[in-house]
Amino acid sequence: MHPDPSLSSRLLHEQVRLLARNVPALIVGTLLLAAGTAGLLLLNDHPAHLVGAWLAAMTLLCAGRWQLARHYVRAAPGVQQTPPWARRFVAASGLAGVVWGSLAWWFFTPDAPFSLAVVAIVLMGILSSATQSLGPYFPAHLAFGLPCVLPFALRCFLAGGSPLVTLGVLSLLFLLMAELFARRIAGAIADALRLRFENEALIEQVMAEKERAEAANRAKTGFLAAASHDLRQPIHAIGLFVPALKRMAQENRVSTGALTVVADRMQSALDAMGELLSRLLDLSRLDAGAVQVHAQDMPLAPLLASLSDEVAEPCEAKGLRLRVRDSGLWVRSDPAVLRTILSNLMGNAARYTNRGGLLVAARARGDCVEIQVWDTGIGIAPDESARITEEFFQGRNSRADARQSRGFGLGMSIVNRSAELLGAELRWRSELGRGSMFAVRLARAAPPDKRPTQQGEATATDASQPALMPPPAQPRALTVLVVDEDEDILTAMSFLLRSWGHIPLLAADLAQAVQLAASHKNTLDAALVDFHLARNESGLAVAEQLRACVRPDLPLAIVTGDTTADVMAAVRAAGATMMHKPLEPSVLQLFITGQR
Repeated sequence: MHPDPSLSSRLLHEQVRLLARNVPALIVGTLLLAAGTAGLLLLNDHPAHLVGAWLAAMTLLCAGRWQLARHYVRAAPGVQQTPPWARRFVAASGLAGVVWGSLAWWFFTPDAPFSLAVVAIVLMGILSSATQSLGPYFPAHLAFGLPCVLPFALRCFLAGGSPLVTLGVLSLLFLLMAELFARRIAGAIADALRLRFENEALIEQVMAEKERAEAANRAKTGFLAAASHDLRQPIHAIGLFVPALKRMAQENRVSTGALTVVADRMQSALDAMGELLSRLLDLSRLDAGAVQVHAQDMPLAPLLASLSDEVAEPCEAKGLRLRVRDSGLWVRSDPAVLRTILSNLMGNAARYTNRGGLLVAARARGDCVEIQVWDTGIGIAPDESARITEEFFQGRNSRADARQSRGFGLGMSIVNRSAELLGAELRWRSELGRGSMFAVRLARAAPPDKRPTQQGEATATDASQPALMPPPAQPRALTVLVVDEDEDILTAMSFLLRSWGHIPLLAADLAQAVQLAASHKNTLDAALVDFHLARNESGLAVAEQLRACVRPDLPLAIVTGDTTADVMAAVRAAGATMMHKPLEPSVLQLFITGQR
């Protein structure tokens, strides 16, 4: 396993820093020991000029090491600039070893045991003390120890005689032990430094995780506050319409025109609330990993034609020109996820454009296809462009014109996450007051020689995509079983189904559902079952009993507000259609009429 280069560089930086920090104490100790050594040498009648020259050399060396340490502190080199300084400190240590080792050349006197003992003791003592001052960096200690002791051992061997040879061998053994000990100390210091680095990294990681958690908590708080506000708006409107409608009914002042206006306004509020919940549901499914990608080769023409029909009405109401160019291209993608992306992009373009028009164009880019959505709308301020994929973010310009229908600030977040799910590149550019261009780049697919007559746009049975349901057949009254523990929902569903000309059967639990199914075994056309029922009864268990009682292919829809992947997988495994709360009447009607 190779060492981490960055860790090695940091380790060297700290080792050199410790060497520099030890220099003042090292110099003081060196000068004191050198002065004492010089005094002992003079007492043993060594030439004063040699002793003075040696002491002067040592003093100059100490001055040089002091300047080296000062320059290092002033330069305050970073991690990358440390290696040259390491070499300088090693060179200074080696020079110090040479000066101390010169004692063996100038003052080695085999015939004067006291003088020889002074030299031996001083050299071995300074080598031992160097373990403390040079211990942080082993190359510095080795550079000092070799020239310090080897000259003395060599003089002992050259002088001959058993006592001196023995002394030379002992000095070499002492050198070996000192270097091994210095290496162990350097290793211990290096391990301590690595542990410190790991602790610092761990602290940084903990702090970063804490900051991310706090940021996520702040984002969650802001998200919930924004969602709460946008949900309260339509509820507030409905809360005003209901008592007004009751008062009008009590006073017999309910005219057809007034009733139509109130109903339309209430429906508008409900549509807004349903759209917000649908967007939140989309985000929840993306966050939970409940959206599975089923990539396939698909033509763009049917998808773009369907989406252009969705935005045609708002474009026509504003007098906008809508142009769509599919260029006959095919892509490899998930039809449902791609539809979500383009639906949001085209919907935003229509919402925030008041004059001019929209252009949706597919352009070949090598082995990719880029689908671009152009508009001549209000544009995005440069300082807000990077934030448009945040949940509930709406630019200042989007709120400046009261004529515009406001969105919820969730569309681009859904687009961004869906693009990441597909592995598609998403980019945009915009000019304030001039318009915007959003583009998603996908892998290009080769069209088959013969295109199929019908192109499906989804692979899952999910009633959240009404455009994917079968077209209605000729009107016929159907018998529909509704299973829900909530009495208000049963009542509302009964009114709705009767208004469409169908026959509702209402059940609050499994026992009632099975009883009604058995008594209408030959006439039951479909069933709507809530996923969570009273007494921990499961809607899937009810569905299984209904099919066992009536027929195995009885059309069933499971209605739930649960968006977890496990629930969605269980519903798919049961062969049922999933419907998410709040139900859109058009989605419900398409499911029911599809059973004719």
